[in-house]
Amino acid sequence: MMKKIALCGVGEKITRILEQYKGFHILRFFDERERRGDVKLAYFLRNDPSVELAIVGYSGAQGLAACDYLRTQNSTLTILWLCDRREFEPEARRLGVNFYGTGPPDLEPTIPLILKQCI
Repeated sequence: MMKKIALCGVGEKITRILEQYKGFHILRFFDERERRGDVKLAYFLRNDPSVELAIVGYSGAQGLAACDYLRTQNSTLTILWLCDRREFEPEARRLGVNFYGTGPPDLEPTIPLILKQCI
């Protein structure tokens, strides 16, 4: 059975890389004017709790708010936050969120390692 990974706030490049890996079903939750992607994901999780990993790609305070919101909606979901600002790492730990600073080096070669660590 394919493992479900849900994405919100994740850019096209990372999404394309993730879609190349076999054994994963990628669910994308886009921001819209009336609702953010993380809110749409939280609503989805109420009806389908089979998502094994949520990857949050929003940076800074917006990413912290998204992780916090997802954590309050689902206390057992594995959440990975891709953030380009290392100063948010302690807050991610406080929320029980896996944090990956997306600054150099390039993220592409590390995605398999990240997936193994989180799932």
